Amino acid sequence: MINIVQYELEIWGEMCPIPLIKAQRKLKTMEIGDVLVMETEHSCTSRGIVVWANKHKYEVIETEVANGIWHLELTKTHK
Repeated sequence: MINIVQYELEIWGEMCPIPLIKAQRKLKTMEIGDVLVMETEHSCTSRGIVVWANKHKYEVIETEVANGIWHLELTKTHK
């Protein structure tokens, strides 16, 4: 049985590139299948993370959960 772990990363109030750098560092410590969850109030931060994740073949779900609040879930798909 695979044990998937969900991690939360605090990026509230931070502007790029800091949230992306934090996400990259955290992903390095995670196992394949683990999920990294973040929320931001900056559309440019959300968009930047989504573009990077797609480029590097990570699964990513971006949801606007409230007006101007984005919820991101990145699944680590490879080493």
